[in-house]
Amino acid sequence: MSSDVPKTGLWPRVWITALYGALSYAFCSPLFAHPAGLGVYDWDQHLFYYGAVLKNVVEYGQMPFWNPWYCGGNVLWQNPQIALLSPVYPLTALMPLALAMKINIVLHYWAGFIGMHLLLGRVVGLRSLPIVLFLATMFTASGAPAIHFLVGHSVFLPAFYLPFLLYCYFTAIESGRLRLAMLGGGAIALMVYNGGTHILPMAFAAIGMLSVGIAAMRRQWRPIVIGLVCCVAGLAYSAPKLLPVVSFVGSEQFWDTRPEIERPDRSSLEMAVRIYLDPYHMSRPKFPVQRHGWHEYGNYIGEFAGLLIVVSLPWIGFARRSHRYWLGLPLALASAGFFLLSLGEFAAWAPASLVTHVPLFSSFRIPSRYTIPFVLCASLAVAWAVRALDADALAGRARAFVSVLCIVAAIHLIATNRLLLQNVFSQPPATRSFQWMQGPKQIETDSVTNAYIAGSPMLTALLNDQSFFNCYESLQLKRTADAEHPLIFSDNKASLVDSSFTPNRIDFTVVGGSEPSRLSLNQNYATGWRSSAGAFTYEPGAAMPGVTLAAGQTGKFSFSFVPDWLWTGVGVLAAALMLSVWGWRRQLQPF
Repeated sequence: MSSDVPKTGLWPRVWITALYGALSYAFCSPLFAHPAGLGVYDWDQHLFYYGAVLKNVVEYGQMPFWNPWYCGGNVLWQNPQIALLSPVYPLTALMPLALAMKINIVLHYWAGFIGMHLLLGRVVGLRSLPIVLFLATMFTASGAPAIHFLVGHSVFLPAFYLPFLLYCYFTAIESGRLRLAMLGGGAIALMVYNGGTHILPMAFAAIGMLSVGIAAMRRQWRPIVIGLVCCVAGLAYSAPKLLPVVSFVGSEQFWDTRPEIERPDRSSLEMAVRIYLDPYHMSRPKFPVQRHGWHEYGNYIGEFAGLLIVVSLPWIGFARRSHRYWLGLPLALASAGFFLLSLGEFAAWAPASLVTHVPLFSSFRIPSRYTIPFVLCASLAVAWAVRALDADALAGRARAFVSVLCIVAAIHLIATNRLLLQNVFSQPPATRSFQWMQGPKQIETDSVTNAYIAGSPMLTALLNDQSFFNCYESLQLKRTADAEHPLIFSDNKASLVDSSFTPNRIDFTVVGGSEPSRLSLNQNYATGWRSSAGAFTYEPGAAMPGVTLAAGQTGKFSFSFVPDWLWTGVGVLAAALMLSVWGWRRQLQPF
């Protein structure tokens, strides 16, 4: 870290933290116009995700392994978009789910501001609070996260962990302390556990580009080693979630319902101008090259921020004699790299085209989302240029002018992009909530309602103890269930006496007949299903998964589900934690 950054006492830190909290609430305050109101667009789906976890845990006391409330049965733990760790869950003990989600969004913005402050002040070494405030706002209050929250993409909340990841990475390579790299891995793991696998390619690309750049500048391998420790630790810490996810998306039962890609996704330079400089692009018509709506492209940062980026990045290339150039040039190059990635597949040699051949990045189907790490790295590059020019140490009228300009620019950015959050949660509130250990013992199916209507039909069905059959879900299992049969049924060669439902386990009592019989489970098939009555089987093309009972087999049995590779992931996590304990006090040679 920069050694000439002035130290701050406890109370200044408290006041700065409180300031960022106030700015976060000011930005998100439109969400609270209807405190308990449900959301529009994809918010029904994403609130349903959180609700399904709560349904399993609160009403049944079970781990969130299986989701019987969705699509005829779908994975829950293994769905990459499901948040397993979130402030939402403890908050719902005090308030409705929708209100808990709004507070969760405020908390993530607050975390984003604090992470940026740490980066700008302690890593880059900026000394002017107004400049730090503006550059922190430039990333945190930029348009892309707000647009994704407008349309209900809660999986982008972990984008605000990226500043903490970079802070841990930079401080680790300067100090040589491996524990800081491990903490960076913790930030990556938290992305996974919070449903943010969309952010993983951004995190790995940022660490990769910066590691290579700094290693080349310093002519040392240590930045690459630290980057590998961050990434490998993140994967290992998240293994209980990540390995089952990989197993699910790579299985024969996986069904990606998203339409086939018919043409490249790219952004023209004219689009780029509108993306960053037009605050009203959401209401503009689409360009012919656009494959998606503006919510996948827009990232308004304003003319002032745009001008700073356009001036700073080329200047950094010629500032070779500046202090800590090893930091400035890699930040500028990473910014340029992310900008090119965000332009999409504009040629066969375009970065976005090339990374489609790289695992993990190949599943990142919308390259315009790289505008998020572009603005992050660009704001840090601008900060480095300001620090290299000593523009943060001006005195007198010049200092006052720069301070006012930065404060006004930050207020403008917050005031402009917060408008995207108006009327987001304008639907009627839910009339029911989750009841402790009061889950129904039988399950009903809503096979009539369409998911593409207003009023949060999927969340409403969940709260009414109904399984929503005609679901809206991109990542699901191939359909083996139907809406006509009960949850368990026999082929009439055996008598099903009784059954009791819980999400991960269905108990049943059966009286066997004089010949072998088939007992079927009316849920979509996944390889984690087991049965105490015998081998749980499913043959593609057969009616449904289930178990074959022997002649006369009688008793109380069960069907149960545990995600594949879960215990392997737990073992990887345990080994990673033991290695982390060993390496906690280890230190490489500092810069």
